[in-house]
Amino acid sequence: MPSAMLFVANSGHHMEWGEWGWFWMIIMMIAGAILVAVVIYLLARSFYHRGPDGKATGSDAPLEIAKRRYASGEIDSDQYEKIKRDIGGEN
Repeated sequence: MPSAMLFVANSGHHMEWGEWGWFWMIIMMIAGAILVAVVIYLLARSFYHRGPDGKATGSDAPLEIAKRRYASGEIDSDQYEKIKRDIGGEN
């Protein structure tokens, strides 16, 4: 037989899964699924905290923080108005 045919005929045993092959395949599939889930979670979280106009919404929006600080007495009305002007708040 030519040497190329011998190589092809003998290369089959190098591609066997072996005794732990299925175990590692399952572990890699689980790791891949976890990685995909984390990426989807991070993307969804970044879209969740943005409104339709692209501005931050919710309790961590800068204007909301300033409103809470003003309501609790941490800042006075002048400071609140300055913050509102600086961040472009309309309320």
